[in-house]
Amino acid sequence: SISRTARPYPSWLIFKPAMFLTSFLLIKYWLYNKHIINFFDIKHKHTKKIIYFGIASAIALTVHAIFLGIKFDNDFYKLFRRVIMLMFILFEIIAQAYLVSTLYSFKDKISEYINIKYLKLKILLVSFLIIVAVVSIPIISLPGDNFLGLNLKFFKHALEWDYFIGVISFYLLTYFMWKRN
Repeated sequence: SISRTARPYPSWLIFKPAMFLTSFLLIKYWLYNKHIINFFDIKHKHTKKIIYFGIASAIALTVHAIFLGIKFDNDFYKLFRRVIMLMFILFEIIAQAYLVSTLYSFKDKISEYINIKYLKLKILLVSFLIIVAVVSIPIISLPGDNFLGLNLKFFKHALEWDYFIGVISFYLLTYFMWKRN
C-alpha cells in the first residue's frame, strides 16, 4: 500500500509532457495570430516582433521543461533555471503587448469578429502585468529570503505564481474575445 505522502512516480513526469504540449500550442497560437494580422494588414510593423517574442517564449518554456526533475545543488544551475523562467515571462509579456497593440490598431476592421470589451480587458491585463513586473523585480531579485527581518520566501513564491496565472489568463481572455455578444 502506498501512503498519501509517497508518490509512485515523480510529479515532473506528468508536467514535462504537458509543458511540451503547451509549448507546441503556444507556437501554434502565435502563428495563427500572424495569419489573422496578415489578413487585416499584410505589412503591419509589429508582426515580426509578435512572432519572434511569442515563439521565443514557447522555446524558453520548452527549455524549462527539459530541465524539470533534474536536481543539482549548484548555484549556476539554479540561476540558469530562474533566468529561463524569467525569459519565458518577459518574452510572453512583450509578445502579448505587441499583439494587443496591433489588434487595437485595427479594431474597426475586426470589430465584427471580436468583442472589443475583451480586447480592452487584455490591454488592461498586459498593462497591469508590466507595472507589477517593474515593481516586483527588486523584490524577486533580493538575495536570500530575508529582508529587514521579514521572511520573503512565501511572498516571492506567491508573487511568482500569481504573476504566472496573470500571464496565462491572457489566453482565457482570447477565448472570450473571439466570441460575439
